[in-house]
Amino acid sequence: MIDMTGSDVAVGGGIALLGKFLWDRFISTDGKSYDALVNQQGDRINAQEQRLVALEQGLDEERKARRDAESKVYELTLRIQRLESELRRHNIEVPQ
Repeated sequence: MIDMTGSDVAVGGGIALLGKFLWDRFISTDGKSYDALVNQQGDRINAQEQRLVALEQGLDEERKARRDAESKVYELTLRIQRLESELRRHNIEVPQ
């Protein structure tokens, strides 16, 4: 009769799991398909990240352009107010 201890069973189970992992990973077509799927998903994620970066850069440019336009509008508003006050000072009526 073979006398097996718990550690012998554990070692045997570990070897079996390692063998199954190696079989699935390197020999089985399922493992290769899984690797191809992982690579494809990685490529998709990278492409999405690149598109996201491009969109964020576009938004940053639009925000900067909007801030510049708002600054120009503010400067023009101040200039109009100064011109209107100067016209009033010379008793020239300013139409609304």
